[in-house]
Amino acid sequence: MNEKLKNYLNEIKNKKILIQGLGINGGGLGSALFFLENGFDITITDLKKSEELKNSIKKLIPYKNKINYVLGEHREKDFINADIIVKGPGIPYTNKFIKIALNSGVNITSDLEIFFKITPCKIFGVTGSKGKSTTVSVIYNIFLQETNNSFMGGNITISPLTFYKKLNKDSLVILELSSWQLRDLKGKNFHFKGTAITNLLQDHLNYYLSMNDYLNDKIIITDNQNNDDFCILPYKDKFLKLNKINSNCKIYTYSKSDTNSTLFYKNGWACFIHNGNIIKIFHLDDLKTQGEHIKLNVLLASGFAYLTGIKKENIINGIKSFKGIPYRMELVRIWNGIKFINDSTATIPDAAYNAILSFKEPIIWIAGGNDKNLDFKIIKKISAIPKKIFLLKGNGTEKMKTYIDRNDIIESDSLKSIVKEALKYTNSGDVVLLSPGCTSFGLFKNEFHRGDIFNKIVRSL
Repeated sequence: MNEKLKNYLNEIKNKKILIQGLGINGGGLGSALFFLENGFDITITDLKKSEELKNSIKKLIPYKNKINYVLGEHREKDFINADIIVKGPGIPYTNKFIKIALNSGVNITSDLEIFFKITPCKIFGVTGSKGKSTTVSVIYNIFLQETNNSFMGGNITISPLTFYKKLNKDSLVILELSSWQLRDLKGKNFHFKGTAITNLLQDHLNYYLSMNDYLNDKIIITDNQNNDDFCILPYKDKFLKLNKINSNCKIYTYSKSDTNSTLFYKNGWACFIHNGNIIKIFHLDDLKTQGEHIKLNVLLASGFAYLTGIKKENIINGIKSFKGIPYRMELVRIWNGIKFINDSTATIPDAAYNAILSFKEPIIWIAGGNDKNLDFKIIKKISAIPKKIFLLKGNGTEKMKTYIDRNDIIESDSLKSIVKEALKYTNSGDVVLLSPGCTSFGLFKNEFHRGDIFNKIVRSL
């Protein structure tokens, strides 16, 4: 047991622990297991009922005698009587029960804050509106070429508290951070050795009052960095301005082809201007994944890995062996010469726009769903490109339709019936692209559930 972990466990000895939100994607589960493995009794409270949480609860069966479950509701007394509450990242500090706890002097923490307190190695982090999961996955794949002592976690549905026991001072850790996770770290004692912000696009405006509020949470990632650390930012990003970054770290920029940035593509090469030298890191021929925005994610990942000290040959090997990640421009199957692409995590219009522009083949586009109070204007630029458009019903779909100037759209509230109908318009050589540009809520539990259903339908053909 490392010294930092030992100190933290001594610090919280005999404290009453409450996990707010067990969830279905790993965050609350990782926190629960951390305390249970270290001998603590805990209370878990979640607004979801046991049936919805059964997969997470199943993993806690060995510790059932040490858990007090309060499901389907939250009770004020649990929040008042706790010493420490591990809050889920999507829960705002304006939440009624969090406010009650704060007024009672309860310590509110997160799995990430705990991770920083107990981790013996340097930690690297990536945030952004879109592309962060792909960027982090490429960085992790590159890290693995350098050492098996590499780990990935965070918003990518892997709580870092699931691998804390494997870490030593030489471990390489890359975390994906959402704006909500970063907000939970504000004012806390955390430090990222290297960071990147992929971009800042209109997103979560059903949650944030303005883009400036959203930006303020994203740039928390650079807090506490010093001049021995680095941060890579998009060059000339519309919303992310360099003067907003209040940090002493070394700043680098990246862009697709602008040679005024420090990281860019030129003549097929990923070039990095570092210490006055132009370094060619890898060639586009090394990529095995599709999509213009994916190329940008890989470019960013290569520069990030280079700055962490990874050898160039390992960066190239990591890129060559990267096959993409589920739900992000994922090639599910080629059936009768038709490519089925799952881009279910494209939950904002800009992401669907980039997906459409990634193909030269005829596209059957499946889109639509619910809205996050976003601007759908960008859809107008690509609405004429698809051979056929199918829309899942939702309030985002209604906004999207105002920017699609064509009368051959087919709508449905069933993804299965859409895929079945789409096949009538599809020929060998075409692409069937699920890239919704909207959230999944209403028809699905989340974007991963939407992606799973699409994959199941496609694989059953």
